[in-house]
Amino acid sequence: MALRQRIAHLRGPVGSLTRTAPSSPLIHARYHRPVQVSLTQALRPCTRHASTKSSTEPSGVILAGAPDITNYYTIFAKTIPSGPPPASPFNIPTADLKREFLQLQGLVHPDKYPNGVEKQHAEGLSARINEAYRTLIDPLQRAQYILREWHGIDVTAEDAATKHALDPETLMEVMEVQETIEEVGATAEGEGQINALKKENEVRVLECVESLSKAFESGELEAARKECIRLRFWYSVGEGLREWEPGNTEIRLMHTS
Repeated sequence: MALRQRIAHLRGPVGSLTRTAPSSPLIHARYHRPVQVSLTQALRPCTRHASTKSSTEPSGVILAGAPDITNYYTIFAKTIPSGPPPASPFNIPTADLKREFLQLQGLVHPDKYPNGVEKQHAEGLSARINEAYRTLIDPLQRAQYILREWHGIDVTAEDAATKHALDPETLMEVMEVQETIEEVGATAEGEGQINALKKENEVRVLECVESLSKAFESGELEAARKECIRLRFWYSVGEGLREWEPGNTEIRLMHTS
């Protein structure tokens, strides 16, 4: 399918990025209205996400060395003492984060406790620390978390297709990548060209993360929202390229949750 025809097809009611991913939110014209917040509000999680207890965390139980689980940033108080941006940089020292993660898991590991409420609480804490680490170590997951918890912007919601569209320029780039894959996928040189596309996409991801970092640190929420959406699609392109096999002329471009 020609690029112009493909883009025209994507602007139809399905709103998908590829025929195999009809639910992928892509090109609806209406954007999510920017949320205006003060600096004080920006540093406080939304009330609806502020609850830190889960069904696996019995109330009234306090484990020695347990972190403050108000939010993912307070869990890693040594590595990120000032909380989310703009109070601290968007980028996090991953080595320090991993070191603190291992220390915390060592303190609250469920195997240290006998069966009972303490063990149940330790299991809940361990699971929350794991979730926090997986979220903060990844730039996309971290950005989505900050937007959702501190600014009420959920780019992964079910109605994201109508609220968070991909900008036309990035859409064109994404479609060009897919066109290239369809053209070279069945050729003898396909693998080499796919590898080149992988490297190009890695550069796009790095550039997007850098732009996202600047947007968060300067308090430009609308710019951060747009960059987060772009990063979601470049992640998707990267995943599709990694799954490519010789002879495959099409990749699935799905939103990353």
